[in-house]
Amino acid sequence: MKDSIRTLMMSGLLAVTALGYAPGEKISREWTSLDGRKLMAELIEYNGTEVRLKRATDFQVMKVPLSVLSADDKKFVLSMVQERKLDAALKEGSYKDKITGSFVQGTSKQGLNYQFFGNPEWQGTKRYPIVIWLHGSGQSGSDNTSQMGGATGVFTKAENQEKNPCFVLAPQCPDADIGWNKEVATNLMALLGDLVSNLPIDKNRIYLTGSSMGGFGTFNLLLKHPGIFAAGVPLCGGSDAKNAEALQGTPIWAFHGDKDDMVPVERTRNVMNAIVAMGGKRARYTELTGEGHGITGSVYPRSDLHDWLFAQRLGAE
Repeated sequence: MKDSIRTLMMSGLLAVTALGYAPGEKISREWTSLDGRKLMAELIEYNGTEVRLKRATDFQVMKVPLSVLSADDKKFVLSMVQERKLDAALKEGSYKDKITGSFVQGTSKQGLNYQFFGNPEWQGTKRYPIVIWLHGSGQSGSDNTSQMGGATGVFTKAENQEKNPCFVLAPQCPDADIGWNKEVATNLMALLGDLVSNLPIDKNRIYLTGSSMGGFGTFNLLLKHPGIFAAGVPLCGGSDAKNAEALQGTPIWAFHGDKDDMVPVERTRNVMNAIVAMGGKRARYTELTGEGHGITGSVYPRSDLHDWLFAQRLGAE
């Protein structure tokens, strides 16, 4: 590596127009070339193609292409490039026009309609959780408006945003016969992946909630995509009790009215009881006495639900 680096060495300070400054705490580490040679050096500047290093032995400054560095070193640098991109994303990123402090309509690359909430006044260097709301069957369609009920008006209230600032995603299912399954679920996950790659979203605090068809969808996505969602809050939906083992690793707080005449309460009761019976210590089930199918108005404003939800993080016990 010494020979290759010497040929790239430049005396004095390099121009910083192409390279990004490495702010904050000094980063000194051992760098490794593709042929296994080592170099202790401080990272001065970096971008997606090269780094600027100050060698520890003689303080010489050099510019090194990522192409001559080990896979681990490339990953290290590119992860910082990605984080710097996210730091500026609220005002400069591909979703900047969706960050207004109000819900804004959009259509994903895969054709899924959605509305999205984010606040341009947030600190871009922080990472914020995201709440995903899945509506019921009656709000399916293509108007990109009907889905705006349930959780959307509660989590974006000023007092709730002040306490728990979060992005909110409200996709619209195009076809109730498909629901939050098959290609609709695939397109939703693709949209979520794109949002996470381009906005300062805390990947350890992705929350999923929905009612009725959206409650079933919440259980389904938690089941099909373990390790993505930090918590789920399904309302008046359900899942098969045989899925309890696969679901027990994710914090779930489920709600169902015991007088629900559209979705039998057993659809939620049975799977949640099965999760608890299998040792799911982070499972909660609240059966609302005397309540029917329309429980979003009584569930989502609960302060204890907000406290519980925003405390959940991937990997936490």
